[in-house]
Amino acid sequence: MTSIQLFYSRDCPGDILRANTLQALDHLGINAEMRTAETVPEQIGTPLPALAIDGKIVVSGVEPSVRELELLLKDHLQEREEDSPCGACGMGCSGMNGPENCPMCVQDGKNGSMAGRIIGFAILLMILFLAMKILS
Repeated sequence: MTSIQLFYSRDCPGDILRANTLQALDHLGINAEMRTAETVPEQIGTPLPALAIDGKIVVSGVEPSVRELELLLKDHLQEREEDSPCGACGMGCSGMNGPENCPMCVQDGKNGSMAGRIIGFAILLMILFLAMKILS
């Protein structure tokens, strides 16, 4: 689940940033945990208001439009999928079992186990060998 944190202060409440972020999440259909924290710029080291996605500050000192936030969120989700050990389902497969033991990949019929591929290749070779014998 994506975690979003909004940093604000009394001088920079970030109401527009919060509203635009909620709209962007709604448009994209992303279920995210959103937290707000009143702070001072020195505590986080950036101008306020600021927005962090999964602990990484991606916006600071500005209040981007809904469309800009949608693009930021899409980019972040795409990066997270690319970093996950299993690219087939995007679930990450917890990194321990690999995609061949991922319940999501197996459910989707995307089981990419090496043993299955080897067996399939061996069967294909046997069929080709048999076809060559019959034709010769």
